[in-house]
Amino acid sequence: MSLRWPKILAWFLAGVVTLTLVAWFVLLRPVDQPHTNDPIQAFNHGSIGNEEREGLPYWIWRVLPQMFPEYLPGKADGYAALGLYWEAGAELPVGLSKKTLGVIPRVAPNCAFCHQGSYRLTADDPAVLVPGGAGTRVNPQAYLRFLTDAGQDARFTSDAMMAEITAIYDMPLWERLLYRYLLIPFTRSALQERSKDFAWTYDRPDWGPGRIDPFNPVKYDNLKMGDDGTIGNSDMMPLWNLDQALGDGTRVPVFHWDGLTTSLREAVVSGAVGDGLTYKAFPATEAHLIRVETWARLQQPPPSPFSPRRRPGDPYYLDPDDLTAGKALYAAYCAECHDPAGPRFRTVIPALELGTDRHRLEMWNAEAVERYHAYEEGYHWGFEAFQDKDGYVATELTGLWLKGPYLHNGSVPTLRDLLEVPERRPRVFYRGWDQVDPENGGFVSQPGSAAERQGWRYDTAVDGNGNGGHLFGTELSAEEKEQLLAYLKTL
Repeated sequence: MSLRWPKILAWFLAGVVTLTLVAWFVLLRPVDQPHTNDPIQAFNHGSIGNEEREGLPYWIWRVLPQMFPEYLPGKADGYAALGLYWEAGAELPVGLSKKTLGVIPRVAPNCAFCHQGSYRLTADDPAVLVPGGAGTRVNPQAYLRFLTDAGQDARFTSDAMMAEITAIYDMPLWERLLYRYLLIPFTRSALQERSKDFAWTYDRPDWGPGRIDPFNPVKYDNLKMGDDGTIGNSDMMPLWNLDQALGDGTRVPVFHWDGLTTSLREAVVSGAVGDGLTYKAFPATEAHLIRVETWARLQQPPPSPFSPRRRPGDPYYLDPDDLTAGKALYAAYCAECHDPAGPRFRTVIPALELGTDRHRLEMWNAEAVERYHAYEEGYHWGFEAFQDKDGYVATELTGLWLKGPYLHNGSVPTLRDLLEVPERRPRVFYRGWDQVDPENGGFVSQPGSAAERQGWRYDTAVDGNGNGGHLFGTELSAEEKEQLLAYLKTL
């Protein structure tokens, strides 16, 4: 009997190794995406290495909106309800990648999920995609809640889901077995676990379209910090012309609204980590992330439609004399902080001086910096550029006409409103509609407009939504404000 045990143990271990290899080959072996020379296509749909942690098997992802439309905004049918731009004929909306692990394609969000914009010049125009834009309509929190709510629904069963899948796809037997007995049960369990990770969001104000709390999820999940009750809700920043942010080497560059890192490379990599990039996937993903960084350094927004070359009477026409006067006012009141030649450009302006909402600043702290520099045990990411500052970055005004609403938390709907004292700024407006407001600069947002029908109600009385501060230019006369507004519309 004693002579048989070594053989039994050997066969058992061989079986375990074989099963592990088969499981890796079938479920986890990464398969490279098809190469593309189009940098925008690569940005819009390229993998950031998060499929193992955040990816959904393609056919499960595909049928979820048909099975659970009631969990989408407006109970709409399809992922377009999340504000994602879906190009004609494309398999996926912008901001989602499809990458095969083993033999199963998986769908996961990438950088473009948040960094995509759109606009229309009139209500009847089709939306125009703006790659790298400021997330005009996209609602990442609604996507998270849709997935986790669906995962907890009793109808999320293999029988029900296979009926939906096979109604549109003649699935081969081997794939049916994988989906029915492994992928569907595992995905449901994973979504239920994920719902626990994001339970804290129900105790905070909603993000709403165009906004995200980007670092509290990192603090609680990746960095294992306890829930401190802070609110980090802020607008998604556009990824345009970041060479300006890097500067000429005479000053230390800063990134994110509060300047929490001095390295663009670390901002890109840590962003992918926050979206589920693992150290196992990083070596194969690093080249793509460098490509994203390079693209963001060079990508430009579309030119402003506001111009003196249009016919008088056109809603986007600007008076040349107003532009000349407005440019001089910009030099006097704005250029110090927002022009690349200004001495305070891309520096952190103290919160006390700005007077804007502090919640984002209180969300990030020295402990988070220390933990991120030590992230992750057993793997050295090389993070060393995080910092804790008490202020907001004086950002470039590149593409200003497409950056509404304004301030870091998107609390001021239009440029005209930004030139008013806080008491005269709208207390309630609607965001998430991408029609340009030709009169006021920014996007249409007024109650009673298409924005109310299509968008999301923003209340500045809610914690984290304060619209105070940034008083620069508010003391100008009415005529001067019109002139400055005319120039700002062209940026």
